[in-house]
Amino acid sequence: MECGGLHIMKWLLAFLKGQWLKHPMHPILVHVPMAMWPSALIFDLLSRWNGNAMVRLSFYAIIFGLVASLLAVPTGVVDWSGVKKENPAWKIGLYHMILNLAVAVLFAINLGLRVQTFRQATVIEGAPLVLSIVGTVLLIGSAYLGGLMTYNYGISVARMSKKKWRRIAEVGGANLPPE
Repeated sequence: MECGGLHIMKWLLAFLKGQWLKHPMHPILVHVPMAMWPSALIFDLLSRWNGNAMVRLSFYAIIFGLVASLLAVPTGVVDWSGVKKENPAWKIGLYHMILNLAVAVLFAINLGLRVQTFRQATVIEGAPLVLSIVGTVLLIGSAYLGGLMTYNYGISVARMSKKKWRRIAEVGGANLPPE
């Protein structure tokens, strides 16, 4: 008989892996910060013409991205923990995670710099603008690494239906490693 803590841990891991959806959770969740933080940069730039409305949109986009990243991180860590250290994707995943951590910290600092002024500010400039630019560039680099893991190394691809996809690959003449 399993102890309650072990049962809860197995349930949590299955939940974070997206087994209940039959689809990995991480790629679903990462789209929110990937959309919100570059949007914050766009709103920052638009604040030069549209004033406080854009300043506020940017502020809330940063918050929404940070909250979503808190959901995306554990799902990514769970997916990455299933990659063997010998696999080149493991190291790519490590860099992906470090870059994402740096991006989240940059946007958290960015938010902190805005919290006192976002209600009355009419333009974003200086450090918050630079943080939005640098954070967005690093985010795009990290997204490239995430895509590399998925598309070049197949991380989290077809893991819910491995046998089905293996049959399709065999029919298509793919050179598959032994099971």
